[in-house]
Amino acid sequence: MINRVEISGLKSIDTLKLELKNLNMFLGTNSSGKSTIIQGILTISQNINQAEIKLNGGLVSLGEFREVRNFNTNAKSIDIKIVDGKSEHEIEFFEENNYSRCDIKDNNCEFKFDDGLYYLSASRIGHMDTYEKNIKEIYKFGIQGEYCFYYFLKNKDTVLDKELLRDSISETLDHNVNSWFEYIVGGKLLVNDIQRTDRLTAQFKGKSDIAVRTKNIGSGLSYLISIIIMCLSLEKGETLIIENPEIHLHPKAQSRLTEFFVFIANAGRQLIIETHSDHIFNGTRVAIANENIDSEKISINFLSLDEKYCTQNASIKIGKRGRIINPPIDLFDQFDIDLDRMLGL
Repeated sequence: MINRVEISGLKSIDTLKLELKNLNMFLGTNSSGKSTIIQGILTISQNINQAEIKLNGGLVSLGEFREVRNFNTNAKSIDIKIVDGKSEHEIEFFEENNYSRCDIKDNNCEFKFDDGLYYLSASRIGHMDTYEKNIKEIYKFGIQGEYCFYYFLKNKDTVLDKELLRDSISETLDHNVNSWFEYIVGGKLLVNDIQRTDRLTAQFKGKSDIAVRTKNIGSGLSYLISIIIMCLSLEKGETLIIENPEIHLHPKAQSRLTEFFVFIANAGRQLIIETHSDHIFNGTRVAIANENIDSEKISINFLSLDEKYCTQNASIKIGKRGRIINPPIDLFDQFDIDLDRMLGL
């Protein structure tokens, strides 16, 4: 589990330190540094135990140093540090003779991608005719969730840890994935192997109990199911980064998805979520108000740009009954602004 992230000199970030908990949310205005933090974490991850440290790799490709350094502060280096409780890893990028260089300041971190850290991109795989099998075993779930259906097919009978069980009916991955899927959107997942090929098919069942190919049903279901499969496949202490989990989901589904995130966080797993969803944010407030999760297990960060166009962070505190103790400007206040305009206020 990641306890702290420190970044300096990367894109809009001058200096930033974030303390992370079980359930973490990055909120904020556009181009304020949310994705940059995730890119920093992935840059560290893809360089652990590598002979040559690079800005570009399989998880994230940032380009050249001169492209991604903080221009506003004339940054001479980019420094990224991850602390996971037991150890830490720190790397520094700089330019020398027109080439990007790197120094390893500390390299005893134990986690790396696909081994304690997983990532689901905003550009994840949606509905398709068929899905690829992970024959080469490159990344357990894929970066875009492209291997989630294959993982589910191979591991659907796996017995989950007791803290991940939604009910007492069954302990399998299959049952618990479908139990949450049914609760959130009213669907059921079926995955079938296409024999003697490197492909498989996925279908959803709704209230009609008729199996329908994913391409013939709302895309939000395909995006959602990858999240559920990955979360329920995490081991205790492992981390999953999810970009925009709300994509193509109705507000009710977003609210229920937040209940699922709270469930996963309480099970000792770590989630790092970048979102623009007020329903996910408010769902977290509801969970705190109803005492479904200790507020100490949650870190909510609202990012924006200061007058120098550098990233600034406001750590949002949620009190009893879900009250926002320190709401910054632009924190999901557009509904109230528009309502005032309609009322002529």
